[in-house]
Amino acid sequence: MHHDTAAASDLSFAPCFRPFYMGDVQGYSNALDSLVYPGELSVRDSNPRMSLEACRLVGGGLAISFASTPLAVRHDTALASIGGAGDVLAMIAVEGEGTIEQGGRCMPFRKGDITFRTTRLPSACTLTTPGRLVVLRVPSDRFFGIYADLHDRFVPSISRADSRLAEAARVHMGHVFPGNAQALPALAYFSEQSFVSLLAAAYCESVDEDAVDGKHRERDRWQRLVAFIEANLGDPELSVDAVSRELGISRRLTHRLFETQRTQYGAYLRMRRLERAKDDLRNRRLDHLSVAQIAYRNGFGDASHFSRSFRDRFGVPPGGLRKSPA
Repeated sequence: MHHDTAAASDLSFAPCFRPFYMGDVQGYSNALDSLVYPGELSVRDSNPRMSLEACRLVGGGLAISFASTPLAVRHDTALASIGGAGDVLAMIAVEGEGTIEQGGRCMPFRKGDITFRTTRLPSACTLTTPGRLVVLRVPSDRFFGIYADLHDRFVPSISRADSRLAEAARVHMGHVFPGNAQALPALAYFSEQSFVSLLAAAYCESVDEDAVDGKHRERDRWQRLVAFIEANLGDPELSVDAVSRELGISRRLTHRLFETQRTQYGAYLRMRRLERAKDDLRNRRLDHLSVAQIAYRNGFGDASHFSRSFRDRFGVPPGGLRKSPA
């Protein structure tokens, strides 16, 4: 299959799907190349019936709705995004059944199941009966948010149809993609974001703890630690002691958790404060706040130190970023 990004760049934004009328197997193959990731498509029917629709997600990523007679798509090469992280592929089986293979795992799916895989590894998808699949291809940083370590330890998994989270995601899908209805941009974004969050929650529920190298306790501690830091970024007195008390562990163990992420407490805290400050500077609703006020609200006690750190990380002073086009 030939990889062509033109199809993706021409798409409208959710909730409006763009239908593709390719006319033959090769046409659909090329479109799936662009929308999902490069692979080889094969069909069992001499007269296959297919339909394809897709749109761009407002917050980043793609949604693809694909209906077909039995087929198989084998992705023999990985497709990593910038930084090598790859995207998450969350696939909802609206109709039909088949299998997903990745990383040595074979996951049979049926109607209502949701499977999760990543574009940074080869994979295969087989539809053994006529069916309809809805696939969300979402950048890993958007899918996992502040829990980026989950993608570092990603394992292919499946959320069964009887899971309450999977059921909630399927129901909410109808609100995110209500046919050809138009939606206010803010409404479309927040509906879409809640859908992505439901899918991420379903993934977390579906992961077999034993498949995460027996380190689920350490992972859970790291997630609690990150959540506590995010909620207290504006506290200039936020310290290792405070974090350790929240987790009920020693300072030494807290430092070791950061070492497992190849960083240190001070560096991580500064990075998150600077990134939050950058978001604030780009937020037009906060234009009434000075650069110094932005610094203070994100936990920096000295505006000059904030400006130097900001320039070092982003290559532009805070005021320069605020004046640049959105």
